[in-house]
Amino acid sequence: MSVNPQVPEDKTVSSTRLTLLLASAVALGPFTIDTYLPAFPSIAQSLGIELHDVSLTISIYIFVMAFGQLVGGPVSDRYGRKLAMMSGLAVFMLASLMLAMSDSLESLLFWRAIQAFGGGWTSVSIPAIVRDRCKGKEAAKLFSMIGLIMIIAPAIAPTVGSTILTVTSWRGIFIFLAIYGGIVAICLWTGLFSRMPPHVPKPPQKLLSSYWSVFTRPMAIRFIVIQAMVISVMMIFLTHASFIYQEWFGLTAYTFSILFAGNIAVMACMNILGRRMLKFYEPVQVVKLGVSIQIMAVILLLVSVTWMQSLYLFAPALMLAVGSLGAVAPNIQASYMHFFERNSGTASALLGAIPMTLSGLVSGLATLLSDSTLNPIVLLMLVCVVVGLILVWRAPQLYRQELAEETDNASH
Repeated sequence: MSVNPQVPEDKTVSSTRLTLLLASAVALGPFTIDTYLPAFPSIAQSLGIELHDVSLTISIYIFVMAFGQLVGGPVSDRYGRKLAMMSGLAVFMLASLMLAMSDSLESLLFWRAIQAFGGGWTSVSIPAIVRDRCKGKEAAKLFSMIGLIMIIAPAIAPTVGSTILTVTSWRGIFIFLAIYGGIVAICLWTGLFSRMPPHVPKPPQKLLSSYWSVFTRPMAIRFIVIQAMVISVMMIFLTHASFIYQEWFGLTAYTFSILFAGNIAVMACMNILGRRMLKFYEPVQVVKLGVSIQIMAVILLLVSVTWMQSLYLFAPALMLAVGSLGAVAPNIQASYMHFFERNSGTASALLGAIPMTLSGLVSGLATLLSDSTLNPIVLLMLVCVVVGLILVWRAPQLYRQELAEETDNASH
């Protein structure tokens, strides 16, 4: 692994151990969002509220987590990854236990927001830790490995939640999340942070100045928007998955679950393909290829809903459109984080928060525009991938140009 010489590296933590530790921390997000999904009816009945009210807890989590990342990123840069992640996990565990004791919608939403804030502090340091150790293709491989393991989390999370419901109430799911957060904290402390050199606090920097230093990088903005567009395709699908498969195509719940799992399988395959392509291409070139595959898949979706009306064309195309994220996301992270050695936590916060917020807004727009057909859903997907393709088309050349300018400035 090519290590950044300006950052003291922990020689005792292998790449395999680091991957597993960081993947377990990243998995906290999908587990927190997906594990309690089977418990929605139980929560609604227990608290005497509507099912729609329970779904507000997902929106609350996504938007507050984005805010938590924006705050936690500069804290991670200033005071170190250990303090940011351990503090975030402590807040997450406390909030999870309080959620298990919630007796009203107001209490549920409040502690869900606190849980998300802690989750944001935890997740924002992960790309920064990768950047502290390596960059370029090596960083892309590490991000891909973390992503591949992370793909398993949303696949098994609902099953874990359902299993817990067979032995206890919905409150047991939040106790499980608190326990999982504690296990992650112990593993990170003993397996990573106890072996790392002590953090030297950096001089304080104004929050806006710290973020402005990221926005002055043209390629950074380009990567953030590309990330937002490719994630938006997935968010649009997730928002309308039940309508697409169960109402429009009239599939059973079992068939729906099989096709839904297909998205995860394709994402894993694209992740592996993207990592293998790093032997021949730079990460930014893999991003371009991944977005190109995604737009071809969305065009097939448009053909399907406009002329063919065939599930046998629509389902594979949708799996490819969503699954391409497996190749795109890790390589965007590696390409983007390359530019941010000193303020990698702040940069990570923006790469996490802005795409998350924008994709949430896009999925909300898809809901407003939706009618009794699939046309508005697919057309909005097409708009997203066209914007992504426009931005990524010249990205490799512009990326190399910015790197050359950076090297030039450093030599002078």
